[in-house]
Amino acid sequence: MPNATGGKAPTLHDVTRWRAGVTGRMQDIPASTQSDQALYSKELGRAIDDVIDPSRSDAGHDGTWSYLTLMLFPDLVVKRWGPSADGKLSVDRWIGAQLGRDRNYLKLSWRNWDILGEVMDEADPPLGEDEFLSLLERTALARNPRIIRVAAKEVIRLDAEHGMGRSFFARELLKRVTFQTGPLVLDLLENNELAALVSEQAKATIAAFTKPRRSMLS
Repeated sequence: MPNATGGKAPTLHDVTRWRAGVTGRMQDIPASTQSDQALYSKELGRAIDDVIDPSRSDAGHDGTWSYLTLMLFPDLVVKRWGPSADGKLSVDRWIGAQLGRDRNYLKLSWRNWDILGEVMDEADPPLGEDEFLSLLERTALARNPRIIRVAAKEVIRLDAEHGMGRSFFARELLKRVTFQTGPLVLDLLENNELAALVSEQAKATIAAFTKPRRSMLS
């Protein structure tokens, strides 16, 4: 990695292995439809985690992801984020935002897998960018991967008959869970206690959405 983070610098052998390992896993995965793209992003994050296994210090540097995007895996990124109609590439997807929310594609793919891991395999169709944004936009909760994983399981279990999209449900669920951080220190809860709390908030979210509305007309 190109940052002085205190670890051992990768050798040419390391970089060659990363390139071969990640591209080898991704070569037969399509990215044409929206569902394909969600699966592609998931498998790309898994491959980066398994093959490269970025250190926390390296992963925290924007330069790490710019290097991987532009030097090692441009073919993998362009498959998902190719040129727009005017022939230009998306700067924030390829390099990342210097201010505000970072949208570097490799970084987000890895981060999603790093936080959720095999929970993502339970989703059919795969979780998409809107769901991830809803799950991870609240900084107070995103720092606790346990909460996000439990919430993601509730999102995945959401029955379509309730009439809510998964991203909307995720956003409303995380609002309710965030409200619980006032009276409770969620980090101190055991796994079963945390799962019960999030499940209760999921039921409340569904109930609030499906509650019959009183007619304004007589």
